[in-house]
Amino acid sequence: MKRKNSSIQCEWIVNPDHKWLAGHWCALEEQAEPNLFLSWLWIGTWLDCFVDNCCVVLARQEDNIVGLGIIVIKEKKIAGLSYGRQFCLHRTGIPSQDQIWIEYNDFLMDKALVSTVRPLMTACVMSQMNGTDVFEVGASLDVDFISNGSQSVAADCGSERADNQAVLSGLVLAEKEVVWESVGFALDFGPLKDKNQTLDSFLSRNARYQIKRSLNKYSALGEVKITTASSVTQGLELFNHAAEYHLSRWGSKSEQSGFANPGFLHFHHELIRRGLPQGQIAIHHLQAGEDDLGVIYNFHHANWVLFYLSALNYGSGDNHLKPGLVAHYLLIQDAWEKGALGYDFMGGIARYKKTFANRECRLAISQFRYPHFTYSVKKAIRALKRRALKRRVLSESSSDCP
Repeated sequence: MKRKNSSIQCEWIVNPDHKWLAGHWCALEEQAEPNLFLSWLWIGTWLDCFVDNCCVVLARQEDNIVGLGIIVIKEKKIAGLSYGRQFCLHRTGIPSQDQIWIEYNDFLMDKALVSTVRPLMTACVMSQMNGTDVFEVGASLDVDFISNGSQSVAADCGSERADNQAVLSGLVLAEKEVVWESVGFALDFGPLKDKNQTLDSFLSRNARYQIKRSLNKYSALGEVKITTASSVTQGLELFNHAAEYHLSRWGSKSEQSGFANPGFLHFHHELIRRGLPQGQIAIHHLQAGEDDLGVIYNFHHANWVLFYLSALNYGSGDNHLKPGLVAHYLLIQDAWEKGALGYDFMGGIARYKKTFANRECRLAISQFRYPHFTYSVKKAIRALKRRALKRRVLSESSSDCP
């Protein structure tokens, strides 16, 4: 049993042995809060697909590893000139590779020690930084990466060791900038079941009407059915089948749809190969008779269903047909009947997510850095732009007055 008041040390390890990392990561997963994006399924696939060189920040309490995080360091450049480094947690800093979009990103930590371990691990990462370097984390929940811990701790980043105050004191000066933010939505079945509600009784009258109307229209075309991939081969076929609809809706450029990005495709082909046989990947094909509604790609983890991607057929021209609303309604019902704890829509604001959700959270990508003249100038310029925009809006609004 771990002693909460015993010393915690952090270490910085360059390019650790892959098997060593996999073994310790999987062991720590058993002690951590469940998180698909911090599971070895996701992390191991990401490493194999995208990462050649990385560093690991490790937190240890006595002989027990209580925290792990993988950092990829990317040089930042403008017009070929370097202006510092970007320390990325479980991302590479390369947009085409980060398009796989990790959510709920964090260090992997023993759940009993999170409030102490997280700021220590952040301090260890930032002890490797200088000048205009930044530490980028996300997309993450609104948790504190730099608050001071209250317990006796120590850090060993390279050859230096120090007590709690010495390790964390540098974080007092650290600046945080949110560079992207959104809202995540989820339907937690627990509150509904506690009130003896069904999904239908929970939904608004308008939502029930739209779903029923759409289901009736689809049923007129034939039986509405869901086929879930039962093999890797079938899963890959359905994933590839989703490409046409996804490209049509989001665009054929690699920065628009992941299906136009070879790295995105390679990652998910490998993730499906590894995760589908274990029941962690679920790919669903929805049809109404011979008509194709599209594909839903979900994760299953810790008895939750996590919605990752949809590729739906909007080509009917009938605005009363709601393939997304119907698909999620049917899949939520299926998850409910199979005893799942809930259905997580994750990040991104959409009307259908609000329709089903009873829980919201804030997700953000944040950068942590130490004060530097360059950033002071950038902040001043941004402040001037905001003030100029505000003055322009006020001026335009006053000119419209009679």
